[in-house]
Amino acid sequence: MSILGAKNKVIAGDYSDGKIMLSGGKVVLSISLGNMIVLNQKMVASHHVESEVKGNHKVSITFADGKKSLLELDDKLCKALLEQLF
Repeated sequence: MSILGAKNKVIAGDYSDGKIMLSGGKVVLSISLGNMIVLNQKMVASHHVESEVKGNHKVSITFADGKKSLLELDDKLCKALLEQLF
């Protein structure tokens, strides 16, 4: 775990190093400039919270197209993501 807290990015799998952020009240994965995927029920087939340590959450997601990513998120983004996927 980073001393600075969660990285808010994809740490493994597809879209590695992509940044996770809030945009217009939605959680999005920024792959490159102008190329974003909204992480919602339509785009994400399944998700699982792998671990949580002191506000640092690791969440695995499987996209609707079968791609998989492991995300590292802070409390705020993890809560927003889970609300979007509920």
